[in-house]
Amino acid sequence: MMRLRVHHLLCSALYAGKGYSEEFCENMQKVVRRLWGEPGRKGIEEELKLIAEPDEICTACPNLSDNGCELDDNRVVSKDEALARALGLETERIYSAAELLRTVEKNLTAEIFEDSCHNCEWYAQGLCHYENLMEKYRNRRI
Repeated sequence: MMRLRVHHLLCSALYAGKGYSEEFCENMQKVVRRLWGEPGRKGIEEELKLIAEPDEICTACPNLSDNGCELDDNRVVSKDEALARALGLETERIYSAAELLRTVEKNLTAEIFEDSCHNCEWYAQGLCHYENLMEKYRNRRI
């Protein structure tokens, strides 16, 4: 079962091959392919545990320490919890991948996206846009 941070439901959809290190990028690409699928192949159909702590993506991040994310004094936990509430999701709950993606597509608004993502370095670099995210969700394979 994959463990996934709440905000990674957004990041994974818009991932564009950039990251903190080569190891991080390779790991992120594996998780993205697993969740979203590849051309001609569906994404995962297994269950996911939604969490507000380091997940499979974070394991390869050079900023992860025993104390959590070194970049933001663990504010990302608050970000995950706030995003879960805004989307009507619960952390520590197990969902099917399809159920999670349907819920995000149904409940995500431009305002929720901006609230969650506006402080992110990838957003600041112009890599993330609400319209692109919603297009990815509408065209998902599961």
